[in-house]
Amino acid sequence: MKKIALLLAALSVASVSYAKEVVPEPVVEEVVVEEAVVAPVATAPVLRVTSIGQTLEVDNTSGAEDIGEAVHLANTVELAYGDNWTFGLMARKTWSADTDDGMKSAGHRVDLSATRHFENFTVGMKWRTEDDIEKFYLPVSYEYGMLSGWAEPAFVNHDDQDDDSWYLETMPLILKQGPVALGYYFEGEKVLGSGDDHFYDHQARLMFDLYSTDAFKLGAEYWYQFASEHQEGEKEYENKKHVAVLSAAYDVTENLTVDGYYRYDFNKYSDKKHIELDDDYYGEFAIGWTYNF
Repeated sequence: MKKIALLLAALSVASVSYAKEVVPEPVVEEVVVEEAVVAPVATAPVLRVTSIGQTLEVDNTSGAEDIGEAVHLANTVELAYGDNWTFGLMARKTWSADTDDGMKSAGHRVDLSATRHFENFTVGMKWRTEDDIEKFYLPVSYEYGMLSGWAEPAFVNHDDQDDDSWYLETMPLILKQGPVALGYYFEGEKVLGSGDDHFYDHQARLMFDLYSTDAFKLGAEYWYQFASEHQEGEKEYENKKHVAVLSAAYDVTENLTVDGYYRYDFNKYSDKKHIELDDDYYGEFAIGWTYNF
């Protein structure tokens, strides 16, 4: 019996050892969890107001009205669509002002503009209406480092006369180095049709950043009109004028800016034909505010 008991015990130990050898260990599979990549959702561009403003301007030539031959009050709204388009609206009312005759309505002007902005240049369209004139502009501008420039060619539709005209105002080249800039300016208009009415003015302009802080800027400009040609019918003359401009801007808050300028022209007439003109002076003063959103 002892032998049988020992034999059964040996068989039991052997069977347990065999079971440990043949039973496979459980296999643990490693599960890799990948993070989901969420594609950015493109925001649709919206039309938004970027700024509003108002400007009061008083113009006068010596010997004209004792307050202002033209007093302009202009309201402006600037808008943007996305990152590349801007739009502008300007509405202006004009009066003549004299201490004897008081204020008299002297005209109006409305500008609508749209501009496409690229990396180094802009291309736009602008429509202007005032009294008996409509102008259709194709303004362009560029800036590459120290060099910049702009041009506003336009077709002019005259409601009160038979012939329309081509108009151009431009500073095709401005060279800026530090606080000083030098540029060439041209303004001219040529009447279409059989007549030869026109005017062409050429200027050299010197511009200075006189003083600036984080909130205040002061600038000055000097313009010399070195070539000029004006003809209307039989009347002809040249104007080799000198112009001085002083400008300033102050940031009242992060969004509100108050600015203004004063311009003074010393008109020097020459080569006069069939017209009587004495040298005179022209002054222009403006002050305004802009609120940026």
